[in-house]
Amino acid sequence: MKKLIYLFIVFSLICVPVYCSEKPNVLKTDIKEDIRADLREQIRLYYNTNNLANCLELLSKIPDAEKNAEDWLLMSNIAQDNQKPMDAVLYLQRSILADSKYYKAYYNLGDIHFENGNINLAIENFRKAIKYKDDFSYAYYNLGCCYLKKKNYRLARYYFANAIKYNAEEPSFYYNIAYTYKMLKNEKRAKEALSFYEELMSK
Repeated sequence: MKKLIYLFIVFSLICVPVYCSEKPNVLKTDIKEDIRADLREQIRLYYNTNNLANCLELLSKIPDAEKNAEDWLLMSNIAQDNQKPMDAVLYLQRSILADSKYYKAYYNLGDIHFENGNINLAIENFRKAIKYKDDFSYAYYNLGCCYLKKKNYRLARYYFANAIKYNAEEPSFYYNIAYTYKMLKNEKRAKEALSFYEELMSK
């Protein structure tokens, strides 16, 4: 009996400290995640109220290794607002590294390439945005604009039609498809689209 009690005491001395040393690490991780969640909520609040300086300051408190795709996207948006396009592209690339299926990062990269006249790169990124979000109306619309630039009116019409399919309330979609129909010599469809555009603009 004494031997059993002795073994129990030895076992307790060995095992209890190990258990106790593991528990605080779990708690610390949970607390850390809660702090990160609260911080990101505050970051979004600052961003949505256009308080970009405070937003950037809070983002800088998250180590790069722990930033997620949305964190990098917000940093990119702020860089663009501050006229730093190279930084914006870099942050978007980091966003994609954090999540290779993050459609918003591809979409924003497409926008930057379009503005810089790199139409083929813009097309590539808008297509990736659609690949990961197949009902993304604005990516379809921007692809339509890319093909207007390339004077490929049939493909432009296809993408504008898809933009309307997924968002029938956006006036600019109808305006651009009306122009596309005009370039395709289809006056009837051009007038119909322009009529939808005017109706939506009058609301």
